[in-house]
Order: sequence, then C-alpha cells, then structure tokens
Amino acid sequence: MPSATLELGVPLHNTMGAMFIGVIISAVLHGITLVQAYYYFSMYHKDTWYMKTLVVILVLFDATHLAFITHTIYHYLITDYYDHKSLQYLVWSVLMEALFTGLNGAFVQCFYTLRVWRLSNKNWLLTGFILLLVVANGCCGTAWVIISMRLRTYQELLDITPLTNSINALSTTIDVVIAGSLVILLHRVRTGFKKSDTMINRLIIFVVNTGVLTSICAIAALISLVVSPRTLIYAAFYFCIGRLYTNSFLATLNARKSIADRIDEGHTLVSLPPSVLTGSSMHKSQPQNISIRIDTCTTEEGLEGSQKSPAPRQGQVKPDDGSDEVLPIPKAHAL
Repeated sequence: MPSATLELGVPLHNTMGAMFIGVIISAVLHGITLVQAYYYFSMYHKDTWYMKTLVVILVLFDATHLAFITHTIYHYLITDYYDHKSLQYLVWSVLMEALFTGLNGAFVQCFYTLRVWRLSNKNWLLTGFILLLVVANGCCGTAWVIISMRLRTYQELLDITPLTNSINALSTTIDVVIAGSLVILLHRVRTGFKKSDTMINRLIIFVVNTGVLTSICAIAALISLVVSPRTLIYAAFYFCIGRLYTNSFLATLNARKSIADRIDEGHTLVSLPPSVLTGSSMHKSQPQNISIRIDTCTTEEGLEGSQKSPAPRQGQVKPDDGSDEVLPIPKAHAL
C-alpha cells in the first residue's frame, strides 16, 4: 500500500531500495511460514478441518502476496530499468498486494477475537467491540484498493493518505486491544499459588509476544508514512505486516504441545480452557480443560509433614505454608 510521491531525481535508496528490502525480508518470512506450516500439519493432523483450512488459506494468501510484490519490484528495476519516468506510475500489483495483506490480517484478528470470546465467558460486549474494529479496518482496506485502482501515479495516492493512516491506526489498535484483553483475562485465572501463577505469567508473555511484532511493524509503517510521505520507506514495513500475522498465528498453533508439556508437571492445581492457547480445542477427542500440575512439597520437612496429616482427596490440595489445612482446588473461569 505505497503512498509516496516519486519524483525524477530523488534517490533510489529510500524509494525502490526500501521496497526491495521489504521484498527480501518478506521472502525470508515466507520461508519461515512454510516451515511452520509443515510442522503444523506434521504434529497436529488431528486438528479440526476448519483450522487446517484456515492454515492453508493463510499460506496461499501469503504466497500470492509475495508474488505480487516480487512482480512490482521486477517491473520497476528490470522491465523498465531505463525508463525513469515509469517510477512515477503505479503498477497494478503494488495495489493488489494490499488486498491480501488486509485479508491475512482480518483472518488472524478474527481468530484471536474468538479466543477472547471463549476466554471471557462469551462476553459479547468485548468481542463485539473488537469485531467492529476488524470490520471497520476491512472496509477501509477494501475501499483503499478500489479507489487506488483508479489512480495512475504515486502523486495521486497522496489524496487518500488519511485513509491509509486510518488503516494502520486501526490495525495497531486492534492488536493492542486483543493483547490487552487476553492479558487481563489470563490474570483473572491466577490462583495465588506461586507455581500456578508462574505458568499463567508464561502464558501472558506468550500472548503478548504473538502480537508485538505486528504492532511494532504497523506503528513503524505509520510513523514512516507521516514523517516521510514522499518516499517508499513505508512499503518496507507494510510488505511484512501480513506475513507477520500469518507467522504469529502459526506460532500460536505450534506452541500448544510445548506449553501443554510444561503444564503437565507436578500435582494438579487448576484447570485452564484450551482457548487460552488456540480459541478452539486441539482436536475433538481432547478434554475441555488443560490441567496445570504443581508440586506442593519441595523440602524434606514438607515431606515429613505430609506423613503426619491426611492426604488430600481428589479435588483438594494442601497449601505451601506447611499447615495441615486442606483447601479445595480453585477453579478457573468457566467458558
């Protein structure tokens, strides 16, 4: 979604050079996407058909977007190498790539919104607000593509700069709202037990990390567009945004096994819904909760004390303070 004005005599390093760097980084990210997709289908072949379909769609959109931006850079630097005037004119592929970036972002944001909906006990007010932002962003992106296809030069793109800025601002807002919502919802699941809270903290860090790169990239694109509107530095960041969405989505799916393995150590303390990780069950045969297991006796003194007092029954746990009181296992918020 370029929005710079290319004039004769301007340096190529912050126009075609910036766009070329964006294509290279995008190609590297696409390679990571393919590796993650291969790992997903190898490890999670029992996932639901619609989850697998979503992965295939995102990978195909990612590949199509890479083909478009590669055509763009090839057109300017190879096909019209001797025609400097061609740098002023838009090529169709540099406009159409914005459509696939928007689609990838919308699919992934809807996936995370579903996770918020499940984890928030189906809070329609919160998820409805997020979906409203996603729909608004999608409408702005579609309008941008339709309007830009009628334009001929980069100079004319300056007329829709406010729309371009709105798209980047909405994307950043959506990512921040989703990440903030998940952090707050996970924080409410904390039990007060040190080891279980440590696991919850790890999940919070994981949730934040899945959205931080897309947010940073969108903010960087917005800043470069505002500060330097007559260059294509903006394109270097924008070319990568859709691919970062795809990789964050696949990283979320592929991390389930490693997180479940960490959770499956020690004594059962609290149950978490699988939507914490994916927004849907890992496969149909799995139980509806993930158990966090914790060792409550870690010293010899604690072991001796456990012999003197009755063992807790199922659904109970002894506190870590060494007392004989038996406490019920705290429950997570139901979905």
